[in-house]
Parts: sequence; C-alpha cells; structure tokens
Amino acid sequence: MSATERYNRQILHWGQERQQKLEAATVLVAGVGGLGATVSQLLTRAGIGKLYLVDDGLVNWSDLNRQLLYHETDIGLPKLVIAKQRLQQINSSVKIELLPKRIDRSFQSPVDVSIIADCLDNYPSRFDLEAGLVAGSFLIHGGIEGDQGQVLTLRKGKSQPLADIFTGIRKPQGEIPVTGAGAAILAGFMVNELFNTIFGQPQLLDRFLIIGLSDLHLTFLEV
Repeated sequence: MSATERYNRQILHWGQERQQKLEAATVLVAGVGGLGATVSQLLTRAGIGKLYLVDDGLVNWSDLNRQLLYHETDIGLPKLVIAKQRLQQINSSVKIELLPKRIDRSFQSPVDVSIIADCLDNYPSRFDLEAGLVAGSFLIHGGIEGDQGQVLTLRKGKSQPLADIFTGIRKPQGEIPVTGAGAAILAGFMVNELFNTIFGQPQLLDRFLIIGLSDLHLTFLEV
C-alpha cells in the first residue's frame, strides 16, 4: 500500500506538498491523557513523521471516559507503554520516542522539536514545559474544564510567556470535571492548529480561541 493510497482523503483536501511537510514534521505531545491521547492518535493517523510522548502516569479507571487510547485491560499500566503500542498498531510508519518523566523545572525539550502540544492538566507543569523549550518553538496550548475549553499558540521568545498570561491562576480544588466528548472536541481544535503550524500558517498565534461547549459558541481574544 502506497502512502498516497493511505492518505488519499486528506491529500484531496490539502495536497501532496502539505502531506510531505506533515511526514517530515516532529511534534512533542506533553501529557497523554484526555487531550493528549486523542491529539497523538489524530497526528498518527494523519501520518506525522515523528512523535515524542511525555508522561509519567498509569492508567486509572477514571481515565477511561475520555482517554481514548486506553482499555480496561490497561488499568495500572504505564500510559506511555500502552500509547506507543496502540499508536504503532494504527500507523507503524510513525517514529515514536517516549520520555517517561514528569515535566518540572528540569525539563528540556529535545533539540529536534519545534512544535509542541501542551496537553497537560495543571499550570505549574505548563509553565515548566514552556521554560524548557528551544527558542523559536511553537507551543500549542489546550485546556478544558467542564463546558469550556481553550486553544492558544505561542512562540517561545517572541510571544508573551504563558506564565505571564496566567499570572496568579489558582489550581482547581479536586479533580477537573471533563467529558469524553469535550476532550475530543478540544483535541480536534488543537490538531487542526498543529496542522496549520506545520504548514507554516498558524491561525491562533497570540490569539485565544475560547470554546463554549454548552451553547456551542466560539470567542477569540488577542494576547
């Protein structure tokens, strides 16, 4: 089976040149949970060249409502091990590197990564992720809580830092409410922006997209 046959539906949409850019691209997915499990799967199905996956968690029962790579038989197993196995079953041509670690102040992004998907669930780790990026890297930030989600693209060294944008934000008490449908919708918006960035045309650079899931409204905010 040729690559053209495998990807023919999306090549009809964006053309062979963009498909080649996608197949030459490397993306780091930080957090392979509610957002990251779907983001990494969509990138893999589209034929991304290489993925770095960063996580240190185990699969729990409460993950299964929204973390679409995992099954009941995976409970208690490392997310990264299962994620790589499932993603390679989907598309064996994608190179997948695992970084089994928690993102903290010691984090440094691999030097061959210039596009990063922030699929984390807390702001201290997000700030540490951004701090460890190579200058000029694009950070596609995504977040969801309840019926509201957000996507934002920043460029390291040129955009306002994420830590400044969210100065003083408080960590939610207890677990973050989220549905599988909400996580899938946000992940789709993130991957669309990841594609735009790979193709050299980010649409949300220094610009928040706020998604209201309860009444299906979209709002844009400049940062």
